[in-house]
Amino acid sequence: MRFSSLDEWLRWQESCHPSAIDLGLPRVREVAERLGLLDTDATVVTVAGTNGKGTCVAALEALLLGAGRSCGVYSSPHILHYRERIRIQGHYASDEAICSAFAAIDQARGDISLTYFEFGTLAALYLFREAAASVWVLEVGLGGRLDATNIMDADIAVITSVALDHIEWLGPDRESIGREKAGICRPGVPLVCSDSEPPASVLQIAAELSCPLHHIGRDFGFAEEATGTQFWVGKQNSAPITTHLPKPSLAAALQVAQLLGLYTHLPVELFERVELAGRLQYVHWRARTVILDVAHNPAAFQYLAGQLHMRHPGERFVVVVAMMADKDLATSLNSFVDLASDWFLTTIADLPRAAPIEQLQRSLPAEANVKTAANVGEALTEAARSTSGPILVTGSFYTVAEAMRFLAGNAGIDQ
Repeated sequence: MRFSSLDEWLRWQESCHPSAIDLGLPRVREVAERLGLLDTDATVVTVAGTNGKGTCVAALEALLLGAGRSCGVYSSPHILHYRERIRIQGHYASDEAICSAFAAIDQARGDISLTYFEFGTLAALYLFREAAASVWVLEVGLGGRLDATNIMDADIAVITSVALDHIEWLGPDRESIGREKAGICRPGVPLVCSDSEPPASVLQIAAELSCPLHHIGRDFGFAEEATGTQFWVGKQNSAPITTHLPKPSLAAALQVAQLLGLYTHLPVELFERVELAGRLQYVHWRARTVILDVAHNPAAFQYLAGQLHMRHPGERFVVVVAMMADKDLATSLNSFVDLASDWFLTTIADLPRAAPIEQLQRSLPAEANVKTAANVGEALTEAARSTSGPILVTGSFYTVAEAMRFLAGNAGIDQ
């Protein structure tokens, strides 16, 4: 099947193969085998976790490129364009390259049905193979055990954090979710864990598979001098850290770099150039500070609240929020109760998963100063017009994407 553009491919995939957790890895593995993707000399690093995966992947990518290693990075979800999911040597794959990969997959699959995410995963692997990337860094989309990325046997597995999210797929508690995430482990393969208190299920699986466990707080971590300077500390060396990136995920990337033997002395200045769109991203719009963050579950909201308290002591924020209905709305939003001066609640049009405004409002205390808007753009406009102070846009990747598009089309984003 041939299409003239990547957008056409994506529309076809979304209509025929909805995005969902993979419940039949043998199907995906069969297509990968037909394409010769499983037999690779590349080093594969698979990164799972509830939060912090994107930061870990971006930091590891910076370390690999800084060491002169060729690398391919697969991450999800994207914010503005599908190309964001596939990077080779630090650059997004082109529309043409992705279309070529999709065409090869479509021909190889025959009558095997693939989901949207499975198509994308195979396309990334296909392009990494074509580029002869020596290291493949794969961010798990959902869970681990049943995720399409798990068709590859990791040479190093990473679990950044385990918290409650996607409980309808992964289970109702941290033990169940940890078991799913530890599904990326392989016998005898190192596991790097940057969750300071991982579920017992993660530790049990690592022990059963004889995985060398590298655990934050025991085998690597951070130390702070009296001056406030922070150091990453491993068993063989240490390095000062002067970056805003979340420390546990950064620590995991540094530990992987050590296991790969990339550096004798860690060039931590590489991290100062690592930016993740929609993660504590500051932009200036109409003389206002707007902060964009894709936090979408309680643990991410709690982390974001802590960062805002630290960066803006005593300040209060105008919070523009739209979330998905299947999230823990009350626990998430209540992390911001003492930070928010005003709430602008909205929703994402044409997205069935989006929570109705009324559901968001019921999740807030009765005394909260709440206003509503039909969409993110209207919420931003009203927030800028009727209030003062920094504006925080959060709740989901979709929310941040809507905000970015609106800001770019309305007086632009002045970074």
